[in-house]
Amino acid sequence: MDNTYRYLRQGNPEAYRLDPTGTNPVNEGDLVVWDAAGPYARKIVATDASIFLGVAEGVGPTPVSLIDNKANLVDSVKVRRHGIFTFTKTAGDSLVHGDPVKMGADEQTVALASLPADATLVIGHVHASLAAAAITGAGVVDVEIQPSFPVAGAVGV
Repeated sequence: MDNTYRYLRQGNPEAYRLDPTGTNPVNEGDLVVWDAAGPYARKIVATDASIFLGVAEGVGPTPVSLIDNKANLVDSVKVRRHGIFTFTKTAGDSLVHGDPVKMGADEQTVALASLPADATLVIGHVHASLAAAAITGAGVVDVEIQPSFPVAGAVGV
C-alpha cells in the first residue's frame, strides 16, 4: 500500500518509544496510538479505543539497532499530534466538513464515525471548508486530527 502521508498543516513531531520486540511496527503515515500496557507507541487497529496520538512521520528503526554498536538502543518514531492530513477514505462514505472520522479498513484509511457509538474511536474531523458538496466515492479526504493526549508519563523515549 502506498503511504499517503500528505499534510496541509501540522505541529512539530514528538518522539515516542516503539515496541522493543519489533512485533508492532509503525509505517510512515500510520495512525498511531499509545499502548499503556507496553508502554510504547504502535499503529492503530480496528475498534482501538487506546489513546490516539497522531500520525507517524517516519518509520522507526529496527528493534535492535546497531547505531554506534549499541544493541540496547530504545527505538522511537516521530508522531505529528496536530494538523490536517490526507487519508484514503472509505468508498461508501459521504463526508462533509466537520464530520467525525475513525480508522477505516487499515491504519491509513478513515471512515465516517457514528456518534455516540464510535465516540471513543474518533481520530479527527473532515476538513473540507472549500467543498460545496459532500465528498463521495473513492479517493482521499483531508482530516484535522485531534489527539487524546496528554497522559502523564507517556511522552518521551
